[in-house]
Amino acid sequence: MDNWENVATLAATVAGAYVLVLWISSIAWTYRDIHERTRDAAFQIVAVLLVLVFPLLGWFIYMILRPSETLAEAYARSLEEEALLQELEEQGICPSCKRYVSADFVICPHCRTQLKEPCANCGRPLNFNWVVCPYCMAQKKMVATSAQKEPSEVSQEQAVEGSETRRAASPRTPVEP
Repeated sequence: MDNWENVATLAATVAGAYVLVLWISSIAWTYRDIHERTRDAAFQIVAVLLVLVFPLLGWFIYMILRPSETLAEAYARSLEEEALLQELEEQGICPSCKRYVSADFVICPHCRTQLKEPCANCGRPLNFNWVVCPYCMAQKKMVATSAQKEPSEVSQEQAVEGSETRRAASPRTPVEP
């Protein structure tokens, strides 16, 4: 009978040690996990105390209440969102139809609004306010308006052609097909 009691005592001691190691391990795991998921010191303390005071039940409650993503995952997600927003900003928007257009488009494919003008030398798209092509260094051909010329130099026909050219170059005016 004495042998049976020794075996039961040994089994209880091993089981108790196992439960104690499991409890301490769950506290350590909770401490590391909550530090990876939030910077809120109060929530970190509450989470560790919850597992410390209520060993198994506290761990289950913590698993339900803990933040769903780690700080590293949240940072990676925010970087991805920022990259997507940056990509959208780089594309540009048509001033007429407000649709996204590529940066190298000369006209909007949706509404045919002229967005840029091609360089006379290399053909690459130029912004309207540029005076020189940054790709081939060719001077942009400026359209002279009637206000810049002497009244005697401007004929009726040139004035009409100049106004048509300016209207076609306007970023808000659709180009006729």
